[in-house]
Amino acid sequence: MKLLSSSCAQSSKTQYDSSLRRWEEFCVVKNVNPLSSDIRIILDFITHLYGLNLGYSAINTSRSALSLILPTIEGFTVGSHPLVRRAMKAVGRQRPPRPRYSSTWDVTKVLNLFRSWPINSNLCIKFLTLKLVGLLALISAQRVQTLKAIKLSSVKSSEDIIEIFISTNVKTSKPGRSQPCILLVKYPHDEKLCVVATFLEYLLRTESYRLHDQLLLSLEAPHNEVTTQTISRWLKQLLAEANVDVSMYKAHSFRHASTSKAYQEGVSADVIFAVAGWTPSSKTFARFYNKKIDERCTYATDVLGARR
Repeated sequence: MKLLSSSCAQSSKTQYDSSLRRWEEFCVVKNVNPLSSDIRIILDFITHLYGLNLGYSAINTSRSALSLILPTIEGFTVGSHPLVRRAMKAVGRQRPPRPRYSSTWDVTKVLNLFRSWPINSNLCIKFLTLKLVGLLALISAQRVQTLKAIKLSSVKSSEDIIEIFISTNVKTSKPGRSQPCILLVKYPHDEKLCVVATFLEYLLRTESYRLHDQLLLSLEAPHNEVTTQTISRWLKQLLAEANVDVSMYKAHSFRHASTSKAYQEGVSADVIFAVAGWTPSSKTFARFYNKKIDERCTYATDVLGARR
């Protein structure tokens, strides 16, 4: 089972771990072989998960995990077997999958925060780091996993453009698919919002203690490479600084906010898909990312005319 699961990306393995543990525990109780494709047992397992009050997404993850480790049934993978699909359809009707966010925050909140800060050279390393991570997340629309994977050895820069090639396997890495390439372009209209200027200042400030190839380093000595959890915490802290409701919006919401704002500003879906790493036929953006910007918090100030 461990060998089969190793064919997945690390993020998928982590996602499948709890599902496979539940399956093994279920099979121990039922006294059945966890590597046997008995359709009755699989349907019982789906019913068992439903009885645990799990949502559609969690149960569907278990279906994918079983498809990975179990033999086919009557020529079908476990996940595509007609009875399994029918069971999942029933789960979907009772507990339809819902995206985490029904709306998203306005990126101008974070941009206005950056405008209120001192120039880069006068920022402490903590706020310079927060600013760089925030601009990278907004401009690249990439996942935290990809931001962590940025290495200086894979950076190519010219006067106005920085190209960052991601060599590490990420969620979208597949045979025959190009690896992500993040393009940072100089923004001459406002240097406080220029990701290129922020990137270069960060390199200058970390040069004296840099011992690692990874771009983002921890704030405290010995300044090791950071984890995805640390980057997520930085992004969430940035949202809090910008007065965005962090009880509702998490680090991944930067991807939602960036792509939604780009679409509303007239950027074509093809360009958004290319930047964010979705295939041209992907329905992910339409289903989960193209959100209305939540402006309820500004309603009162609009009525009172405070923003005029």
